[in-house]
Amino acid sequence: MNPFIITVVGGGVFTPRLCEALASTIALPELELRLSARRIDRLRILADHSARRLATAHPGWSVRAVPSLEAAVEGATLIVLLVRVGGLEARAWDEEFPRRFGLVGDEGLGPGGIANAWRTLPELAGIANVIKETAPAARILNLMAPLGATTRLLLEQGLDAVGLCELPLVTIETWLDQASASAGRATWRYGGLNHLGWFWDVRDGDEDVLARIADLPVTLPGAAPVDRPTLKHFKAAPLRYFYEIFDREAGRRLKLERAPNRARQLMTLSESLLERFAAAPGHSIPEAEARPTPWLDRAVAPIAAALLGGSPHAAFANLRNGDSIPELPPELVVELGATYDAAGISPAPAGPLPLRVSRFLRQVGETEALTYRAASQRDPDLLAEAVRSLPLSIPETQVKELACLAQADNFRQESR
Repeated sequence: MNPFIITVVGGGVFTPRLCEALASTIALPELELRLSARRIDRLRILADHSARRLATAHPGWSVRAVPSLEAAVEGATLIVLLVRVGGLEARAWDEEFPRRFGLVGDEGLGPGGIANAWRTLPELAGIANVIKETAPAARILNLMAPLGATTRLLLEQGLDAVGLCELPLVTIETWLDQASASAGRATWRYGGLNHLGWFWDVRDGDEDVLARIADLPVTLPGAAPVDRPTLKHFKAAPLRYFYEIFDREAGRRLKLERAPNRARQLMTLSESLLERFAAAPGHSIPEAEARPTPWLDRAVAPIAAALLGGSPHAAFANLRNGDSIPELPPELVVELGATYDAAGISPAPAGPLPLRVSRFLRQVGETEALTYRAASQRDPDLLAEAVRSLPLSIPETQVKELACLAQADNFRQESR
């Protein structure tokens, strides 16, 4: 029998980390890893380094650089999409231009997320067409920001896609640990949009875990804090992006401030790692551990293992809403708890959203829907409507300027 094939599209200098995470998680004697990116010179360095890292412990595994997307996805069992259109320069733009208006820049949410969708969806449509023609049966694990919009495009193309994010899993695990709660006994409800999910009814027996976390000092290292006023108002606790982008006053109470210039720091790290991989392929590179990659270690690798016949894995999934969260439009992609196994993905119902959570998510969902239509139809007026609909205090005099900046096209169209 031919070995399973996993194709990784994009991913940059952290692709070797993913290859190693897959190798440490998937219990198969043979597997073919194909790496695809537009820069073949860089791709060959990453593939050579990865192959050498896996050679001794996994002699039946292969790692190949395949510059043609068509050849890379042909016959693939799983396709992992890690594409960033425009590279880190584009991410830097998404982070930086909203700051001119006193807003937080992010590649997935707010004006930066709108800019990313405008730039990314046309490129992704081309990738989706190639997959649809060449590997229509492949399952796609999508990590392209903005995750809701990119996953929606893939699903509307008729592809078997799921959007992955590790943040809800890491958050609930951190809360249970902070509260000294039993992970095996604890229960909770969860639902929302990517990076804007909400937990409620988090209980360990009779204990209210969220109330317990809200009473803890916010200076604990590695903590995932809960803001008590937010918990009281919404009757639920959000992921940290809500505090960082939409309620910065609460973020300041929790000492959650978005670090500026993150993308430019990553540019420097990426170039340094590529040079080290080229100079010492297969060797351990301490700098490679400088940036944790939980989206690879805690999401892609264990989910891929479960889908390929390993142990079932409980995590989270971004899927078409349908009637999973009745308070939100059916066409939106929503984030839910889910179990992955060889048979596929089994989402967990969220249950009724707390009322104020529902109101907030409907507003953000409207922004996401307008953004999707604007980017798909290349409609600048709709893009301005998307900016206007954000649950942020943006003066009308700034809406059109933000929308114009979100359409910036001064990046190399390096989609992989």
